Parts: sequence; structure tokens; C-alpha cells
Amino acid sequence: MRILYCILSFLLINGAFGQAIYLSDNFENGDLEGWGQSSLGEWAASESGTITGSFSLKHNLSDITESSHIHHTLTGLNIDSGTTTWRFNLKNGDWDPSTTDKFWVYLMVDDTTNVNGYAVGVNLSGESDTLTLWKLTGSAADGAVITSDLNWDANDLVGIEVTRDSLGLWELKYDSDGGFDNLVSAGTGTDLAYTTTNYFGLTFYFTPTGAGGVWLDDVTVSQGTVILASLKSFLQGPFNVDSMNTSLNSNGYLPLSQPFSGSPWSYNGGESVQNIPEGVVDWVLVELRTGAEASTKVASRAAFIKSDGMIVDTLGINPVSFPGVDEGDYYIVIQHRNHLAIMSDETHALSKLSNLYDFSTGLDKTYGTNAMVELSSGIYGMYTGDANANGQVQNDDKNDFWEVQTGASGYKEADFNLNGQVQNDDKNDFWKVNVGLGTQVPF
Repeated sequence: MRILYCILSFLLINGAFGQAIYLSDNFENGDLEGWGQSSLGEWAASESGTITGSFSLKHNLSDITESSHIHHTLTGLNIDSGTTTWRFNLKNGDWDPSTTDKFWVYLMVDDTTNVNGYAVGVNLSGESDTLTLWKLTGSAADGAVITSDLNWDANDLVGIEVTRDSLGLWELKYDSDGGFDNLVSAGTGTDLAYTTTNYFGLTFYFTPTGAGGVWLDDVTVSQGTVILASLKSFLQGPFNVDSMNTSLNSNGYLPLSQPFSGSPWSYNGGESVQNIPEGVVDWVLVELRTGAEASTKVASRAAFIKSDGMIVDTLGINPVSFPGVDEGDYYIVIQHRNHLAIMSDETHALSKLSNLYDFSTGLDKTYGTNAMVELSSGIYGMYTGDANANGQVQNDDKNDFWEVQTGASGYKEADFNLNGQVQNDDKNDFWKVNVGLGTQVPF
């Protein structure tokens, strides 16, 4: 069994199945090989009160007030190379967490004593008993990255999953029944302060009330593949001379969460921000396909388009990352809520070191015939006027949207020039000019 486990780990770390496994332990071998303890015997692979299987990692002391620590080395993990996932089951005994009985899991830290990094657990700071992802500086809480609504009680078993993408976007999920079948997102947060990943571990502060009453099981630390797409495009509506207006942003009309969850996109991505980055015009939806047809779609990401046409991730940084997608050749589709979608004329090689794909330089950059409009000499962009986003500029865009919304301000479908107002120029300068046009992208 040990030989088979090592062979499987070797295959995964070397790229099979699209991910690398840096730590995987369900303690079913009955020992703590590879784990270091603050003092030998404080932790054990125990058959008592197991979470799953025959063995779980269990605290092994009783009737004292102290703290116990256990850790495992993480070798070769580069946190900026892809989306890293930490998964584990965590359980406490018949006692309620407090300022004296508390525990947390170190996801990635630089040292085993004076640590800088990140940890998830309860009461690392304060006594709210709330499952929280913390940043640590010098072993002390240095701000909550994500705070869940899970109040940890006595005898709780919780399945926990934490992810961090290559741009520092964290997400905390939990299954309050244990396991990972019904994970609920506690939200996302961005923190780039620390990137050293020397150790994974568990810390438990306890009194005689809690001593011996913490279990850990089903630990996995893995990293999926990621590719980057460096893209540039323009939108006809807000374009002026050589850039686009940012009126929606400056007026506070842009939503903080991606706007593509409804029809026709039905995109369920969780992209959201606390603040819109400077220079952003609007949200766009970027899609990758292996072929021209919609059935070949392999990934989508909501992103921002800036005034200079650059398409950036939610942190305002170019390029856009696609976690879990292998390097290869892809058609690139750009969608907007009231401009006609465009697609690259052919597949484009995408990897961690992708070259810029600039749609704005000519019609030959797009799939189909006359898929873009010439905005000024030698600069091209996406046609506007498609208020219902059905891929066609038609009478219903005017009748069902412009006529209903005219005079209104805000984030409106019939605001074809994206200035935050639905006015006559949206109809006269854009819809009337483009009526009858349709996207060249197969949907």
C-alpha cells in the first residue's frame, strides 16, 4: 500500500490529472510519519472517535492547561503558480470553544515558531467562536481575510476547503456536516502579504475541559493548473478618439459582483470585489473554447475592461487567469451585456506566459465577417445596441428596453454608450446605426 501511495503521489505531482498533490494524509497507516510535534506523544493517529476510516489525527493529552502543535513540511509548492486548495475535516469534543480552548489550522506558514502566513479556525483572535480565515504576522492575528457565519459549538465536525488563486484571491468554504459534499462559500477576500509555504499544521490551546478533544482527518493540499490570457478590446459605445469613458465607474453604477448570472449567460462564477479598480469601464465575460462551436467551451471568467481596452482580472491586473485549465490552443470569446460578442479568428496558444491578443488592431483578429466596427483609423471594437444580449441588434432592443428606460440613470441595458444615462443619443447614434447586425460568434 505504501509503494502504491508513493507512485500515485509521484504521478500527481508531475502533472497527471491536471493537478499536483503536495500533502495527502488520511492517517489510515496508523502512524504520523512526516509530521513533527511540539513534544512527542502530544498527538497520535488514533482509533478513538475517528472522523472517517479507522484512524484520525487526535490530540493525545488530558487534565492539563497547555498548547500543542503539529506540522508537516510542504515541499515544492509555489503559491503563485496556480490555484491552491486545502481540504480537511476538523472536529472538537464535548466542549464549546473559548478564549482558552481554541484551535486553528495553519494553511501555509514560513516557520514553526514565529510564523507569518495564513490559518483558518476559531478564536485565534477574540472569542466569537466563528470560523475565520486569518492572516498571521509574528504568530499573531493580523486581520481577518474571510469571516464565515459558522459558529463553532461543542461536538462539531466541519469539512473545510480553502482556495487561493495565483493572484491572491482566497475563498473559504465549509460543510457543517463534515466531508465535502455540501460545501457552502463563506465568501472571498484578497491578501498577497505572504507567499512562503514551508509548513502546514494544527495548533490547539486547551484547558482540562478541551484537552484530548480535537481531531483532524482527510488532509489534502493540492494545486491545479492555471493559464493566463492577456487580452485587449474596445467597446463601441464608450469609445472616444483612442480610449473609453469610465462614467459608470466614476458615478458608482458598476456592480461589485459579476453581472452575468442571468440569461443568456447563466454564468455562476463568484467574481466580486470590495472596490472597482481605477480606470475600469465595465465587466466583460471571457470564454475559452477548443473549437468554434459553443459546445466546445472549457472555461469562463468574469473580468474588467479598462479605458485603454486592456481586459484585467478582478484585482485590476492583466492578464486574466483561468485556474484548472491546461495549456493549449483556444478560441477566445469576449462577451458584454449590451455589445455584440466577438471571438478570435482562430485558436490562440495560452499558457502561463501568453502573448497579448489584441482584438482592436483589425477585422482579421475576429471570427466571421465584419464582426467589429472601425472606431477610428485602424482601431476596431465591439458593436453596441444589443440590450437583451441575444446576439442581435433588433427592434425589441429599442421597444422593450430603450423606450422603457429612457430618462433613467444607473446600470441600464439600454445605456449603449455606457455614460450612466439612457438618452436619445443611445438610440440615434448607436441602436439606429447598428440595427440588423448580429454577432458572428456561434452560440
